[in-house]
Amino acid sequence: MMTSVERYYVGKEQWESILKDWLFKYHVLAPLKKAGNNHIQFITPDNYQKIIYDEARPVQPLKTFLLPSLEEVSGGFPETGKSFLLLGVKACDLSALPILDRAFGGDYADPFYQSRREKTLIVSSDCGQPWATCFCTLVGGQPYPLKGFDLNLSKVWDGFIIEVGSLKGRNLLDGYDKLLKDLVKEEELALQKMRREVLRKVDRQNHPYYLKRSLTGLLEGQWESEVWDRHASTCVECGACNFACPTCHCYYLDDVTRKEGVKLRGWDACLYSGYAVTAGGGTPRPRLVQRFRNRYYCKLQYLEKNYGQIGCTGCGRCIEGCQGRIDMRKAMHELSKSADPEHE
Repeated sequence: MMTSVERYYVGKEQWESILKDWLFKYHVLAPLKKAGNNHIQFITPDNYQKIIYDEARPVQPLKTFLLPSLEEVSGGFPETGKSFLLLGVKACDLSALPILDRAFGGDYADPFYQSRREKTLIVSSDCGQPWATCFCTLVGGQPYPLKGFDLNLSKVWDGFIIEVGSLKGRNLLDGYDKLLKDLVKEEELALQKMRREVLRKVDRQNHPYYLKRSLTGLLEGQWESEVWDRHASTCVECGACNFACPTCHCYYLDDVTRKEGVKLRGWDACLYSGYAVTAGGGTPRPRLVQRFRNRYYCKLQYLEKNYGQIGCTGCGRCIEGCQGRIDMRKAMHELSKSADPEHE
């Protein structure tokens, strides 16, 4: 367990020297630009110089690599060979990990998830250029990681401040002491300035959606609110918000309709009409508006009660992926207004 903050500064050339070594030791994945967005892709000696470090989170949530959208869960555990190193992970994805770890850990841990989790190294990075849909500060987060990483990178000038977050992270730097140097005051001040500016940007773009009530109390007395009908009216039940969300982890098991003798697990979506259907054909949420409302209660109330934290990290992926143009920030803002008539 780390007992103190350990940070260094590394120049661009020195960092790339470290990274090139890692490419031979690990399966490295990081954001690369594709069709105007950041997508996580495998990194090779041919593309490592194109890694996007300081922009906002990629299209895929972190859960994509720890809990695949479809996998076989019968038979032995998957052979992964070299460990995976996920580079450029953002704070909004890191903050989802405690929920996934609780859901698939504990006394009845899921061996497939745990195997990947233990073999995955996380090198996160600050968000220097948030998207217009990012709203981490609205839900109590911030655009830079504070915990949950093995190493964190903060781009400063023509290099990076590297913060060690775990013993595994410390081990990643073994043998590279000559490439690292202790921080000086100017580098520390530059980091603080950069983080303040990004925080202000995220706060400014989300000011129209500010909440007077706390998130944990936002849904009190809101079960019959007209907000649900208004926003659910454009929902097309595509499930994009569920699949893009870094904390959604509901799944189905299929051992009937596919290859005989093979059990598959795949992502499920609580907005699907068949999600909660029982063996007799009944369902507790037959109407779309009920399923829509349930998702908000799950994110803002149920997960908090069960796991000690809300299930929204403010990544904004649900807003970008929604075919009905539903903005979760706007819905929460309207709930806040209806809960408090004096809210302006």
